[in-house]
Parts: sequence; structure tokens; C-alpha cells
Amino acid sequence: MLLSFHSYKGGTGKTTFVSNLGVHLAQYGQKICIIDTDVNGPGLHSLFDVHFSATLVDFLRDECKIAEIIYKPYKNMDLYIVPSKACEEDITSMFGSPGEAKDKLLEIIKFLKRQLQVDHVLFDCSPGINKSSLLIMNIADRATIVSTIDVQDIRGTYILSSMSSKLGTKANLLFNRTPRDKSDEINLIVTEFSKKLGTSLLGSLNFDDTVARTWSRKLVALEEKDCGYCQQLQTIATRMLVP
Repeated sequence: MLLSFHSYKGGTGKTTFVSNLGVHLAQYGQKICIIDTDVNGPGLHSLFDVHFSATLVDFLRDECKIAEIIYKPYKNMDLYIVPSKACEEDITSMFGSPGEAKDKLLEIIKFLKRQLQVDHVLFDCSPGINKSSLLIMNIADRATIVSTIDVQDIRGTYILSSMSSKLGTKANLLFNRTPRDKSDEINLIVTEFSKKLGTSLLGSLNFDDTVARTWSRKLVALEEKDCGYCQQLQTIATRMLVP
């Protein structure tokens, strides 16, 4: 399955969630690849401590082969990472048309499925409403919009949900970093909001000190599997993959 992850603003914890989700799924025996398509502000490689020589950007520019941009950070699980390096261009601006950009990305997906038998591809998309993010949303089987309860985030989530409907991609909604002491109140609010949007609500992830203390330098799914965040993550992962 092709799963894309979006947010209206940066700082929602999207990349941390996607990275821990990928580890969690791989720990349960699934073959996973995470692709960093946030070419303007990539960060996936830092969480996995990947020291790269070639990246997604290099492949898109025809400067290397697909096999050169795929990294396997852990020997004991089938988890693959396609990092990106920062550039000023949008993915679509590297090509003559969005169709050409889409075809180039589909080459990677075909390789992952044929050569590595990957079960799920996770796209960590750039925040905001931009051509790259919408291109990936159009490719994906399902799009997950990660939001906080911040008013600006919620308004942006409405726009992203509308875009997914126009593209014909099923959208899921996930709220992150919600205050634990107001979880019941927030759950009522986000459930009602999800109904208005017509999106599937995956749930809410409470703000977790264990995650906050990592400073984006390690993954709790690897080192703190019994923490509250990981328990919530497991429930959300199960909901996400329901046919």
C-alpha cells in the first residue's frame, strides 16, 4: 500500500510519527520503505542516522540509479529509507510536467515492489499546500493528515482534506501532541470535526514526555516500546491498514 503523510504546518510531529510507524510495522515482519519527499526541509535521515551519498533528489535529476538511494539502517528488520537532501526546487519543477515527475516517482515504487518485495511505502511529505505534496497525495492509496489542535492547523487540515477529495484519494485524520489532561474533551471535538470533513479519524496521540526527550535523535519504537506513545501508535497502525 502507498501511504502519504501530510500536515498544513511544520512542527506537528509528522516525521517523528512516520518514522516510528515504519519501525513498528517492520518489527512485526512487514517490509517497509519510507521516502522523504520533503526536499525543501528533509529530516528523515537524521532520525535514522543515515549517512548518505546519493538521495531522492539525485535520482530525480538523473544523477544516480535507484539502488543507490535506498538505505537499510538496521540489519534485523526489513526497513528501507530513501532520504532527501535540501534543495530550493519543488519536485515538480525538476520536470517539464507533473506527469513526468509522477512517472519518475513510480519508477522507485516499481523497483521497491519488484526487487525488495516491499509491503508498504510511506511518504513523508512537505508541509503545506504545494505541488510536491499534492503530487504524492495523488499517487498514494491513502493520505493521512497529521494535525495538532491549533486553530491554524485545523483550518489547514480542512483545506488538505478538500484537496484529497478532489484528487480521489481517501484521507485519514490524525491529531498529534494532544494534552493528556483534556483527552476526553479533545476526543469529542476531533470526532465531530472528522465527521464534518467526511474523513476517517485514526485517533489522537497524546503529548508524550518520552518522545519529547528524544530531541528527534532517536526513535522510541526502537528503545522505549512500552511507552504510552508506542501503545497508541500500535492502535493507530492497526486502524490505518484496515482494507
